[in-house]
Amino acid sequence: MSNRIVSPVSGDPELESHVDVQSIVDYKELALSPLFRELDRRTLLIMLSVMRREHWPRGYCFKDSEQTKSRFYLLLKGRVKIGRHHLSNGRELTLFLLGPGDAFNVLNLIDGGVRDMETYALDELEVLSVPIDRWLAWMEEYTPLQKAIAELAASQIERLSELASELALDDTMTRLVHLISRYFSDSSPGLNLIQNLSQEELAHMIGTVRPVVARLLGELKRDGLINTDGGELQVLNLQRLLDKANAHLISLPK
Repeated sequence: MSNRIVSPVSGDPELESHVDVQSIVDYKELALSPLFRELDRRTLLIMLSVMRREHWPRGYCFKDSEQTKSRFYLLLKGRVKIGRHHLSNGRELTLFLLGPGDAFNVLNLIDGGVRDMETYALDELEVLSVPIDRWLAWMEEYTPLQKAIAELAASQIERLSELASELALDDTMTRLVHLISRYFSDSSPGLNLIQNLSQEELAHMIGTVRPVVARLLGELKRDGLINTDGGELQVLNLQRLLDKANAHLISLPK
């Protein structure tokens, strides 16, 4: 896909050429990302003009390779999971669940390495990508972008540390409750990124298997803490849900 000159009503004659509906959509979506909130409109338009829009089908999967080493990816629509797959026993562990506004390969910017991880499209995706070299040059040029990337990388590293601690110290019920509460939004009856995920995918996120998740969800539903009617997971009482997790921790053998 060729690069585009993008200028959705910028007020700058130099940028007003080759404007199309898709350019305006891209600009509005990108402006909402935490990575770009501190950038002025002209800067964002210049960056957008060299980005490539890509459509990935649901189920598209690749292991970290030159694809993520050579290009930097920004997610506009859909959800992506990034994780690891054990070849011997088939078990999977999801390390990150990403949604609109997130970047795929932030940690690669730190050391340029390619990790043994898989990227999997949970939905149909709309993605913007740019060569890594160009992105690194932008980080040098635009201080707010460099700061935003550093904060995002620190957040992802912290999440990996939390995941390691949960897997080592918490039982599966506690891990499931913490997962649900992490994505719960008081402004929505749904659960944002984990909404409509299969029990198999939820199992991948807490380091267990589908039958265990099915049993635990059933217990939470019987206790009146969640609802799973219609295949959608809803939290009915967040505080009681967290209290249950704490009670499980207290009851574990010392």
